[in-house]
Amino acid sequence: MENIEFPTNRCTISDDWTYHNMPVIWMENDFVKIGILVGRGSDIFEFRYKPRNLNFMLRLDKDIYNPAQVVSQIRNTENQLEDYYYGGWQEVLPNSAAGLYRNAQLGQHGEIWMIPWKHAILENTGQRVSLKCWTRPLRVPILVEKTLTLTADSTNLSIDERLTNESRTDLDIMWGHHIAFGLPFLHLGGHIRTNATHLEAEYHMPEHRVYKPGAFGQWPAVEGLEGNMINASIVPPADAPPYADLAYLSGFKEKAFYEIYNHHADLGFSVHWNPDIFKYLWYWQERYATQNAPWWGKAYAIALEPWTTKHPNNPEAAIARGEYLKIKAGSFIETSLSTSIIDKKMNHD
Repeated sequence: MENIEFPTNRCTISDDWTYHNMPVIWMENDFVKIGILVGRGSDIFEFRYKPRNLNFMLRLDKDIYNPAQVVSQIRNTENQLEDYYYGGWQEVLPNSAAGLYRNAQLGQHGEIWMIPWKHAILENTGQRVSLKCWTRPLRVPILVEKTLTLTADSTNLSIDERLTNESRTDLDIMWGHHIAFGLPFLHLGGHIRTNATHLEAEYHMPEHRVYKPGAFGQWPAVEGLEGNMINASIVPPADAPPYADLAYLSGFKEKAFYEIYNHHADLGFSVHWNPDIFKYLWYWQERYATQNAPWWGKAYAIALEPWTTKHPNNPEAAIARGEYLKIKAGSFIETSLSTSIIDKKMNHD
């Protein structure tokens, strides 16, 4: 194996950048370059692995629009996220399905993905950089804080988070991390490894799906539409027949994790999190199947998303069943996630 020497063994952080008048933070070391769009949702829009010059995050063939500058014809639609969705990694709060929550009208995937966040560089030593981001949704009184940390000698990004209920009443929320992958990383397909034990196919999905609606079983096996068994851990190559589907992985033990891996390149991306908070991993696939809005037959996306609950078709009923995450008045909850890159050719993970 070739020994690759890196000249600096340092990490840096910079907030001198903007994109379409939206502030951008770059965190970087010899292995990775990470872009955080604090001007819109604190998205991680780029997670580039330098030795292979590969951005793991999905990028669709549309720009990253500034919602303050590019406004859809009808602004109050429930699915604005799809108007502005370009890929990347969004944080989602306080809901998934659009609807009314205690007189607050909430759109698809909540509020915080669209609004600017504040930020502060906490640490910049050359061996370690740390960034704090925070915001408050407009319609639900929650303070969202997260700290992202990168060290000089690792591909690992750690994310520590806190949600504070600033109201005088208990709140029920959904919380998720919408992490999406695409091309060229998965052009030849891939494989998913996780310590989930169960898989459940979403019942309400449009046409072009492959899983039997509501099918439930042991991961990675899931029943297909024709009664056939499908190995859901296999990501077919991009030129396989089109389909779109959604399933929920669950039954994690202790520290939850997944790896999405390309065997042809011996390269993968892993995420670890606390399953006490994020109990489900949503597995969303859109593989050139949806011919109408919003994808028009040209979207390829594979998303693996830690969430507090499954997508509710009836949010009020789901809250009544205790499925949402409850934050007591004046209290807070904390959790953490971490990511790393797996590179078998460099024996690096």
